[in-house]
Amino acid sequence: MKTTSDNPWEELPRSRGRGDYNTRMVAPDVNPDAKRIYWAKGRSNHPAFLVEYDSSETGAPEPPKFKNISIRDIESERSILLELQDQEMKAQFLRLCLDIADSVQKAPTVAMRKMTFMRLEKWASFLRPGRGPLTAEQQKGLIGELLFLKRVSAAIYEPSNALSGWTGPERSKRDFGYGQIFVEVKSKRGSSNSEIGISSEEQLNTNESERLFLYVVELNSATDEDKAAFSLTDVVNDVQMLFDSPLDLAHFQEKLSDAGYFPEDDYSHTLWSEGVTETYEVKDGFPRIVSSSCPPGVKAVTYKIDLGYCSDYEVDQSAITQALR
Repeated sequence: MKTTSDNPWEELPRSRGRGDYNTRMVAPDVNPDAKRIYWAKGRSNHPAFLVEYDSSETGAPEPPKFKNISIRDIESERSILLELQDQEMKAQFLRLCLDIADSVQKAPTVAMRKMTFMRLEKWASFLRPGRGPLTAEQQKGLIGELLFLKRVSAAIYEPSNALSGWTGPERSKRDFGYGQIFVEVKSKRGSSNSEIGISSEEQLNTNESERLFLYVVELNSATDEDKAAFSLTDVVNDVQMLFDSPLDLAHFQEKLSDAGYFPEDDYSHTLWSEGVTETYEVKDGFPRIVSSSCPPGVKAVTYKIDLGYCSDYEVDQSAITQALR
């Protein structure tokens, strides 16, 4: 979202009373649905942003904390007030406000508070000191998970349920879990490379009531001369088209930020091409290290599996689909 001014607070006078704010509703170029969102300025003359919410809205989490932005949830006035404390961050603060304005446009009235806090959580992660773009390996891993989400989960479940089962961004042991069916997504380079990495002795654990599958996507580096090449951002944009509900879309974007992806980062120079996808069922006899095989005191085990030794466990993708159904 863009606004016609890079300083929408410029012509807004400061208030004279302590605790009072002069406000102006965000204009239709940014706020076409006329939501109750306002540019604001208090006695301190600092840029501020006000979001009003419905009195019946409950259950929103506590707002995150920022070093240079104060956030007040004024329940008595059913409003959230964001106020910038560091004028050198005005450009970033404007982007944050525009992002919130965009996110709440199609949101139901009873979800304004929740949507605002969800976007603030995303920005709290983005502005975290020391944060940087995802590495090439991290991009590969996220692309694999997004492809599974689109091609398998979203083809079976309603969008909100498909998202709920995507637990990879939450640092869960497995990337997807639906009831007693679990899927671990792996990415590898080149058809000649048959190795995948396992991050812990718990990742391939199963019990008698669980079924666990491996979904292995081949992803190779590509150049812009390859017409089929794509970036991580291309995949994200493609997958988010699945979500019509503003809350589902916000939930998806929240998971992306948990995974370390933010649209403000530039991934256009890292391109990928997709090869063959293989699927395996992890069961008795599958080559793996599990918790029960480790002596006491041994943990955080990382190792590699050569899929060339796993042909007896390879299954068609329909096996995952049937299990999930």
